[in-house]
Amino acid sequence: MKYHVLIEDDHHEVSVEREGGGYRVRLGDESWLVDVAKLEDGAAYSLLLDRRSVDVSVDERGDALALMVSGRRYDTEVLGEREWLARSIQAADDVGETVVRAVMTGIVNQVLVQPGDAVTKGQVLFILEAMKMENEAKAGADGTVSKVHVAAGATVNLGDVIVELA
Repeated sequence: MKYHVLIEDDHHEVSVEREGGGYRVRLGDESWLVDVAKLEDGAAYSLLLDRRSVDVSVDERGDALALMVSGRRYDTEVLGEREWLARSIQAADDVGETVVRAVMTGIVNQVLVQPGDAVTKGQVLFILEAMKMENEAKAGADGTVSKVHVAAGATVNLGDVIVELA
């Protein structure tokens, strides 16, 4: 599984997969075999990272985690792919992002704009069908459509760029 880990202001994509009795954790070009043991009622863990022992204490605060590793505190959040994309789209809308992405895997039912069209914030740009439900994708800002990446009937994946605004 892929996770998005926010440590203070830094974003890291981390993939975690079962391997043997532990987990294979990948961060960029680096990879570690990790074995995890819970020490205290979910508040402390002992990790073996490629046979090197690391103790981690965890303080959960809603969605946030405060991790204490080797005497240093790290304020973190761990988000799944869908949560990360939803947050990215929301943040983009707040600043008037110029790309509109698929919020889920599905089929583009209708494309309601074409390059050169002037659009306003909140205007429906395309309709995405997933699990027999139609989802309207709206512009996050006023602008002009500079590019449409798909046509009606196309299958798209979560996060694919569908429309670009200038």
